[in-house]
Amino acid sequence: MLESDLEQIFRHAVRADLRGWTMKMVPAEKGAPDRIVCLPGSRMRLVELKTETGRLSPKQRHLHAKLAKLGTTVDVVVGRQGIVDWVAARLAEYN
Repeated sequence: MLESDLEQIFRHAVRADLRGWTMKMVPAEKGAPDRIVCLPGSRMRLVELKTETGRLSPKQRHLHAKLAKLGTTVDVVVGRQGIVDWVAARLAEYN
C-alpha cells in the first residue's frame, strides 16, 4: 500500500470517526510531519504516516526529538491497522 493510500484512509477516518479535519503539511523544513489534525475542543495533533515498510528518516527523528523538547509530540502511525489504533486511542482520550 502506498503512503498516499494511507493518507486517504486517514483523512476519511479523522472526518468520519473523530469529526475532525486534517491537512497535508507543506514542509518548509525537511523532516516535518505529514499531517496536522484538528479535533473538536481545540485539540491538535501532528501525525507522520508510514507504510508497513516505511521508516523515519534521520531528519524526521531529529525534528521529532526537537519538537518533543518543546512539549510537542508527533504521532507516528504505521499502516492501516495503525490508523485504526490511532483513531481508537483518540476516541478513548476525547470521549
